[in-house]
Amino acid sequence: MLNIAICDDRPIQRKLLNLLVHEYEEQNGVRFNLYEFESGEEIIEKFDENKKFFDLFFLDNFMKKLTGLHTALRIREENTSCHIVFVTASDKQLQLAFMAASPLEILFKPLQQEDINKIFR
Repeated sequence: MLNIAICDDRPIQRKLLNLLVHEYEEQNGVRFNLYEFESGEEIIEKFDENKKFFDLFFLDNFMKKLTGLHTALRIREENTSCHIVFVTASDKQLQLAFMAASPLEILFKPLQQEDINKIFR
């Protein structure tokens, strides 16, 4: 079973992503373990407990202190096999900067079910 981290400083965005993932689970008869975090600092604290625990990270970029990009780069220092997906309202010009973290995908808000389906295919 995949362990998935959702990190966004806005509760409504975490809830939306959670709902979209649950919809995918129902449609495809699969189950995931979902963990929600409201900051890059919080997710890094959990990551430091077990660097191989999470298989997939959904990261917002603009958060209060540590950005999603900085969080992803910190994760990449210790784990190159996990998947990182940026979920952002940032303009597309930041895509090049995101590439430094070797993301699986960059998704733009507002998310749609098809975005999530594409990730899990």
